[in-house]
Amino acid sequence: MKASRLIAAATVFFIAAAPMSAQGFLKNLAEKAKSEVNKAVNNAVGTTDNNGSNASSNAVKSVTSAIPAAKGKTYYVSASTGSARADGLTPSTAMRDLQKAIDTAEDNDQIFVAEGNYLGNLDRGYIQVGKFGDATHDFGKFISLYGGYSPDFSERNVIKHVTKFQPVDQQFTAPLFNFNARRPYGYTGPEGTVVIDGFVFDFGENNLYCVANVDDHVTGTPNEGVLTGRFIEPGASVSVPKVGYANGDEYGLHMDVEGKVRISNCIFVNCRDYGIQALMGKGHMEICNNIFIACRYAACQVRGNVKDADIEKVSLDFHHNTVLFSWTRTKAYEDMGQGFRFMNGIRTINVYNNIFGCNSNCAVERVYYEANKELEKLKVSNLYNNYFFANRRDLEIAASGAASISVPAARIDEAEQIGPKYEGNMEMPEGNDAFINAIDKSYLEGFMTLKIIQSQSYNANSAANQVNRLFGLNQQGSEIVRPSMYFNKYPWEKAKDLFGRVSGYGAQMPK
Repeated sequence: MKASRLIAAATVFFIAAAPMSAQGFLKNLAEKAKSEVNKAVNNAVGTTDNNGSNASSNAVKSVTSAIPAAKGKTYYVSASTGSARADGLTPSTAMRDLQKAIDTAEDNDQIFVAEGNYLGNLDRGYIQVGKFGDATHDFGKFISLYGGYSPDFSERNVIKHVTKFQPVDQQFTAPLFNFNARRPYGYTGPEGTVVIDGFVFDFGENNLYCVANVDDHVTGTPNEGVLTGRFIEPGASVSVPKVGYANGDEYGLHMDVEGKVRISNCIFVNCRDYGIQALMGKGHMEICNNIFIACRYAACQVRGNVKDADIEKVSLDFHHNTVLFSWTRTKAYEDMGQGFRFMNGIRTINVYNNIFGCNSNCAVERVYYEANKELEKLKVSNLYNNYFFANRRDLEIAASGAASISVPAARIDEAEQIGPKYEGNMEMPEGNDAFINAIDKSYLEGFMTLKIIQSQSYNANSAANQVNRLFGLNQQGSEIVRPSMYFNKYPWEKAKDLFGRVSGYGAQMPK
């Protein structure tokens, strides 16, 4: 006996009979919005000055300049004009190897990085400040890195002068970039500063995919325009041609840090195990003005890494980010697939003025609770002034008696776990065609028409079942899960097009 079924849209996410245009999609969203929501949108956008910026985008500039400039040395790194043996202290004596500059730098130094692809010493494929998973012994250092410079350092423009971490054929078991910055126990000096600004983190040239083939549903190729077939999970084997090299669970950016931390003006794309996965000690982390697109597991997850008595000293702001196409852990869409996750160990988390779209599990998750009930009561989980569209769930919260509860954007004010700030969350309003059109059309259409086929079969005369009967064991069947799309490669160059498409929401044009 063999059974085949199509998982319904309500239990997976949106499935349409035919591709939906950007304009039609936005129109459908607008038709469902109530008049009071539209009024709230107008109030949230604010007035526009002569330069085309508004109060929200100006806030990005003021906040992202709040961290003071480093007081130490400045090192220069250029993949095209640098030298392996240079000291890196002037543009004309730039180093070639970013890892060498990091190893040379000391606390409070800053590193300016010119356009190019940086793969670590002798192209091993990854960069590190301190050893991954060993911040207890290797404290790393408090330094600031700025990408987006021209080769002669006469200009900084993170969109024009792309500075990227993009391994191609390297095999490694480490985060694409690991950053430790911790102090020894008992340290009482000033806070340290960490800045990562203006970089592209891309696993797309390294991930293992099925070769695109719309005529073979095994490949998970939704249409002709998508670059690859579906991602091949670790341990999985497929009988179709493959492209790429690796499928192990490596993070895009992993951090174990404290002090004043900012991650801004970056792109995290095709990351197969989180865009950002971080541990935060005492201090404040700000993640702002970034693009997260096609990240597996989750786009961003930050946990507090302190004793209970110090949780009040840990805070996080996640704002003006664009978060699209977060994919689940497996092709069966079983778990993970969040845009942003509220985690434990952090007293105050503010999530605002972001755009969350097409996340395969949920845009935002708030399901974790502090083991100490008194600490849980003190948590501040603010979620306000965000745009949502085409997520399986806008907000997922935990509830007794149910695995979880899905909360649409318009009802986030009813979720008691969120607050005290919860206003202004809404479906993306009509009139933002420029943003939707900036998303790769083939990828978006593939997602909006996604289908998952499960095939189950049972053969009583199979060798395994004959042996099982002899020993009184359960009979075995087989199940095949075939999604029409799963974590396919997104064109990283097009991710840049998403900056500045919606005034005041999502990633603004980098300054």
